[in-house]
Order: sequence, then C-alpha cells, then structure tokens
Amino acid sequence: MVATSVLAEFVSGLAYDSLPERVKKRACECLLDLLGAVLSGLPTESSRQGVQLVRLFGGLPQATVVGRALRTSAPLAALANGITAHAQDIDDAHRLATGFHPGATVIPAALAAAELAGSCTTEFLVALVAGYEVGGKVGRAINPSHRYRGFHSTGTVGCLAAAAAVARILHLTPRETASALGIAASQAGGLFAFLRGGAQTKHFHAGHAAYAGVVSGMLASLGFIGPSAVLEGEDGFCRAYADEFREEVLTRDLGSSFEIEQTYFKPHAACGHAFSAIDAALALRAGLPRSLDEVVQIRVRTYRAAAVLTNRRPSTPHGAKFSIPYCVAVALLRGRVSLAEFQPESLADKEVIRLASRTVVEEDPAMTQAFPTVRPAVVEIILSSGARMDARVDIPRGMPENPLSPDDLEAKFATSAGPVVGADRAARIQQLIRTLPEAESLNPLMSLLFERADAGGD
Repeated sequence: MVATSVLAEFVSGLAYDSLPERVKKRACECLLDLLGAVLSGLPTESSRQGVQLVRLFGGLPQATVVGRALRTSAPLAALANGITAHAQDIDDAHRLATGFHPGATVIPAALAAAELAGSCTTEFLVALVAGYEVGGKVGRAINPSHRYRGFHSTGTVGCLAAAAAVARILHLTPRETASALGIAASQAGGLFAFLRGGAQTKHFHAGHAAYAGVVSGMLASLGFIGPSAVLEGEDGFCRAYADEFREEVLTRDLGSSFEIEQTYFKPHAACGHAFSAIDAALALRAGLPRSLDEVVQIRVRTYRAAAVLTNRRPSTPHGAKFSIPYCVAVALLRGRVSLAEFQPESLADKEVIRLASRTVVEEDPAMTQAFPTVRPAVVEIILSSGARMDARVDIPRGMPENPLSPDDLEAKFATSAGPVVGADRAARIQQLIRTLPEAESLNPLMSLLFERADAGGD
C-alpha cells in the first residue's frame, strides 16, 4: 500500500478505546490550550474581520462561532474560529513539523464537523488525534525544506490535518478518507511572506486550512473523488511542496507513538522560533547591571528558521512577535514575554526600542544543521566595561522534552481566557474540558462557547 492509503486506513480505523491514556489526556490538553487561544483572540482585528466576513456570507446555523452568539455553516464556523485561534499566536505547534500549528487548524474543523454530525465526545477526541497524526507525519516528512521554500505549514499541511479529523468525525471509509486528503491537498497554500509589512495572512492560513478540511471531508462523504497517492505520488503534495522529503516518515511508527505528543504549548506569546533566544535572555537577566544603558550590544546566534526574525523596530504587535530583537529586549527588561508585552504602549517604550536596536541576530550554520533535532540559540551581552556574558538554550521551555506542567497549562488558560470571558466562565469551560472523556455530549461545552464575549466585539 502507498503512504496515502496507509494513513487513510489508520485514520478510518482509529478507535478511542485503542488510544493510550496519555494520548487521551494530551487531546484534552490540546483542546484546553486551543480554546484559550481562541478566547484570547476574540478582541483582535483579525478575529473581528473574520466574523464580519462570515456575517456577510451568511450560512445555515450548523456550527458555533466561538464567543459571538453566532451559528453559521460548518465551513464558515471553522474559518472564523481558525482565524481567531491563530490571531494571538499563543496556540500550540508541532515540535518537528516546522511552522505547523495543529490546534488552530484541526480543532476548529473538528468542532464544526462534530456539531454538524452530532458526534459524541470520544469521537471528537479521536478525530483530534487523527488530525494531529496526519499533520505531524506530513509536516515532518517535508520540513525543513518546505519552510525554506517559503511555505507556512499551518496553511499547507494544516489542510490535510483538518481533513483527516473531519474524515474521522464523519466515519469515512479508508477510500473516502484518502479522497478527503486528496481534495485537501489541492487547496493547500500559505506563504511566509506575512513576515514583512504587517500582513494578517498568517491568521488566515489557520482559518482557511480548517475551512478546507471541512469542505474536503464533506465532499468526500458525498462521493467526490480526490487523487490517490496524493502525498507521495509523482505529482503529489510532497514533491510539489518540498525540494527534499522523506517518504518513510509518512507511515513510521503509526499506532505505536502519536504525533499529538510532539505538540508543544507556548509559554511565551511569540513565534516559537524566538523561544530559545527568549529563554537564554531570561537566564542572563539576573546578572545584568542595574542600568541597561551599560549594554552596548546583544548578539544572538541561532538556526536559519529563527535567524530571519531580525526586525529591530517592529511597528505592530504581530510584527513584534516575529522579532527576536524585540522579544529579547522585553525579556531582559520585564522578565516575561506575555500578551501584555505586545500592546501598543510596549512597542513605543523607549527602553525596549533602545535595547532592541542594539541587538544583532545571525545564523549559525552548525545550529541550522542541528535543527530541528534541537532549536539552539546563544545570546551574548556585551557591556560598556568590556565584560561579556552569554547563555545557550537548545530546547526551550514548552517543548515535549521541557514541557509545561498541567498547572502551567491551566494557569495559561485562565490568563488567556479570563480577561475576555470572565474568570467564572473560564473556570467552567476548564472544568468541562477536564471531564470531557466522561461526558456523552459536546453540547454543554458548545453552549458555553456560544455565549457572547463582550470584550470580543465584532
């Protein structure tokens, strides 16, 4: 069997009872973290614009647009929720599939399809695992070549991951699931051009992937036929989207290990490729002189995918999240890189601007060679006295090898969701997710998510 067929067989046959307990728990953690990202994203311009688009299009009331007291067609709900999920860039990401944010693509699609199909909670959780599995396998197989060609895996690989989740929700046969993947592959798109000029397309990539996943699964359920061998074929996805890919990765260890366990949760409200530099800066902070005016220069050496984050004067919160100079500066000055550090007043802070302007980011070829096995960064601080201090981080906090604790995840959810929906409602959502495997229906959770969040607007 070809790789596409093997993956389709796996998705179609995956059962909740066959999943290890750690994987079931991980699925609930991914849902909690993603919903925190969605709720925190409600006040953003990207989220508001996505909802405005949905209202303009209209749609049958099939699925919930989170926090808006709005129901619309399943694909449009997935679109709006995916945009919102990625708007603050605090959603989960895959450790080895460069640029792939599985939660923001898989979960909005799975929620919309589950509401449409009336799925039970365990079927929904199985679909999450299936979506993360396909996205992780494909993302690993084509990266980092895929990223170096300018593609954003959230917009490309995310379409396939979301389609796999929807296929499992709809109980598609292996052949139908393969068609869903084939249809999704023809919708894949997403360019890293968003790094320049304050573009919001990164957020759209997640929403579109979720939308494409719902459309692909539904079309396949109606008998629409997608190309076979779409992943590994001569004109297939992997060859089209990468100069180098590893076909064997697509099916390696299926069922014995799970890609959802390679997800990392963000402790910092920034691009994950800045995390090693941030953690190194935080490690150096205690040894800094009282006056940071004594800092003459900050040098950051890191791997290629991180070394492009060089903007020393970002003008927007989104741009600041993709600026290692900015992130290192706020880490040194404030001891944290939270959502609060990306407000307009922080971008205008003269101390932050001064420190960021003295920061140089360079690629280290040896570090590039080591990526993605490790994600190294060295931060060196040069003082006016001539003294130097440096720190190296290879595996930043939040990665599976250096994970956030369950308490950290719950605290992150409370600080992400609480300011938007209130502490009480955030706690109720958290409790429902904690007990989700024992619940029969998603309805209580969706009812809480349906309620309008006044801080969100639209």
